Amino acid sequence: MTEIKKNIIALLLPMVVLFVTSCSESLEEINVSPNSLPDTEIDIKFVLTGILAQSATMTSEVNIGAAEITATTQYLQRDFTSYDRFNFNWQASSYAAYYEPLKDSQYIYDRAEAEKTGNIKNYYQGVALIMKSYWYGFLTSAFGDLPYTNALQAENGGDDFFKPVYDDQLSIFKGILSDLEQANTLLKGTGVIQEVGDADLIYNGDALKWRKFANSLRLRYYMRLSEKGGIDINPAQEIATIIGNSAEYPILVDNGDNASIAFVGTNSDNSWYGGPLRSSNRSEFYRRKPSATIVDDLTALGDPRLTTWVRPVDVQIFEGATNEIVQEDGVLKRYTTEDIDARNNDANKENDVNTSLFVGLPVALTDPNQFHKFADDLNVNEVVASLDESIYLAAASNPHASYLTEMYAENANPMVKAVLMNAAEVSFILAEASVRGWVASNALDHYSNGIQLSLAQYGISDGDASAVYDKENNTLIPFNQGVYMAQVQQIFNDAANKMEPIIHQKWISQWLTPESWFDWRRTGLPNLNVNIISGTKGQEIPVRFYYDDPFNEENMLQAISKLQPAENDQWSKMWLLQ
Repeated sequence: MTEIKKNIIALLLPMVVLFVTSCSESLEEINVSPNSLPDTEIDIKFVLTGILAQSATMTSEVNIGAAEITATTQYLQRDFTSYDRFNFNWQASSYAAYYEPLKDSQYIYDRAEAEKTGNIKNYYQGVALIMKSYWYGFLTSAFGDLPYTNALQAENGGDDFFKPVYDDQLSIFKGILSDLEQANTLLKGTGVIQEVGDADLIYNGDALKWRKFANSLRLRYYMRLSEKGGIDINPAQEIATIIGNSAEYPILVDNGDNASIAFVGTNSDNSWYGGPLRSSNRSEFYRRKPSATIVDDLTALGDPRLTTWVRPVDVQIFEGATNEIVQEDGVLKRYTTEDIDARNNDANKENDVNTSLFVGLPVALTDPNQFHKFADDLNVNEVVASLDESIYLAAASNPHASYLTEMYAENANPMVKAVLMNAAEVSFILAEASVRGWVASNALDHYSNGIQLSLAQYGISDGDASAVYDKENNTLIPFNQGVYMAQVQQIFNDAANKMEPIIHQKWISQWLTPESWFDWRRTGLPNLNVNIISGTKGQEIPVRFYYDDPFNEENMLQAISKLQPAENDQWSKMWLLQ
């Protein structure tokens, strides 16, 4: 996160754009500062591009660059350095870093009000409301109460705006949902706005797709509120209304509707987090390893998303008569005299050994740097290097653990985007609404559709060669989509609690996004706690980010007093969870 001082400045000043001026014989013209050009002469479509590009960067930072959310969702783990956050030993953080796209969204809305007319005005204001709602929805869900009503207005001066009160979560959600409904109305009949086609990094000016995103976000937030009683919002009724009127409330239905932003990959600001332009040290990519939770789950399902997201280990472990690393059939294998069954069945989960071809890093190890290291006098890295120089053996390396696939180490890849929301999530929301009896449609159909959408999102097709890991035979086989879908549908049909398979597959589909953390807090599904080995608080997962707001301490302390317990840490429950 950026320094608080810099963030405060960002909230107080409008966006400044520097212009290069041409030479002039007029001394008067030469002495006019380019920074004095009125901001009203800057087309707001460039501000929109900035909001969306920054949202992509922030999303990749939250979902892979940082540690907190991927630790809770158990998609990734980390070793080498700073892995304590994956043990849930978190630090206070500033929400101010997220307020810049909020401020700029409000700026677009206000400029459009003053300068634009007709459909163009409606487009800008609708999109501004959607992006503002997206980030406020994330922030209040992550932190709790936040400045909202009096936020983004520091130019008005005075403590009411320099030190705004923290609004309660219910008020924030009401404001978000109202803005999203207004956005849907503004964008209705707007069509495609050609003048912003190259500036709109998500939908190329297509207002209908922005409406789909707006209404799908409403479904997300109504479902997030679904466990709260005693409020003057009826999530079941609101969800039924949206689903029951697709003409008035279109929603995301296919991957072409996904609210996702592709990375350009030409400089550090527009590249994916794992690429060399953003992380010049290759170990930054390697130290973020797939979690054993997701790897073992996809392996057990025979799911092709495993091989799409995760690499096989460089050196697989086998039990044998000697301690050695050898090259057999073109691959490296490590043989150990350790009694693997005994290790895996004792009380010490820290020393378990995974002999699979795909090996995730277990969750919250005391010292993940020691994972799969035996006291057998083998200098593993030295032996591996002598046998295969192509294997990465520098900082954060572990030849016995899987890494993410190479597409996550590139500056840009069509399969690696900043995903704000996808159609798969919407399908699983519909499946849950059906199971809850809020809508009359078929839950199994929505569940199946969500899985198929997720597979297609990552370019997975029926018959793909070497796409599925057959653990029993330790080999890669083609993907048979019919067999896979029959299997997951049988899991659904056999489940006593239909929510379990729905949220399980939703968790898989939301790979490297924060949505599974929010779902887990709401439903307790999937049962991620059971995987934690040496967490800071036993097998508990944190439920919030905690505040760092020294410039507005009085209002922050008031918000903390409403937490249960009233302590500013990652374990205290915000109103949404009480």
